[in-house]
Parts: sequence; structure tokens; C-alpha cells
Amino acid sequence: MKPKTIVTALAAAATLVSLGMWVATGRHYYTKFEVVETVSAPVDPSDPLAAAGFYDGAKVERTVRRPEFHLGLLPTPKGVLDKNALSVLSLTAPAWLLAAGIHFLEVVRRRRRERLARG
Repeated sequence: MKPKTIVTALAAAATLVSLGMWVATGRHYYTKFEVVETVSAPVDPSDPLAAAGFYDGAKVERTVRRPEFHLGLLPTPKGVLDKNALSVLSLTAPAWLLAAGIHFLEVVRRRRRERLARG
């Protein structure tokens, strides 16, 4: 088997695995290691405002952070070496760039051989 075929097959396999992981982790656009969400919370009975009836009928919400991994299509890095740089794009792009480079070199070699054969 030719190297270009092997590299292209590996790039396709890496893409399929990355996309499968993306679907399995929730299909988010950006990579996340922490989820921040607003949830309804019960009123604290020791709160003096609650005892005075200030929260009657009002919805009390609290912001909660929890660790949860979502592989995104695109990275969300804050620096060069950041864990959020992991994404479908960053996992598959190097393999496809290598495959494209190998195909490009194959075309250049073929044209050079044809030119030399013509004289």
C-alpha cells in the first residue's frame, strides 16, 4: 500500500473518531472542561429576607460550576499551551495537512518525471 493511501486512511479514521467523540460529548461548538449554568435553588430559611416574606413567589436562581468535558468543533484557548485547544479541528487538521503534503509531493514528483521523460 502506498504511503499516501495509508496517511489519508489514518486522517479519515482520526476524523471519524473525533466526530464520534464530539457527538458523544454533546455536540458543542467550542471545547469545554467546565459547565457554568443557572439553576433554581430553594430559598435559604435562615435568610432574614426570606423570613420577612421577601421571596414569596419569586424564583431564586444560583450559578453553578461543575466539571464536565465537551469536545468542541473549535478550540477555545486562552494561551498557546492550553487544555481548551483540544478540539475536532486541532485533532484532525495535522493529519489532513500531512496527507495533503504527501499528495502535493506526489504530484510534484510525477510532473518532474514526465518533464524528464519528454526530454
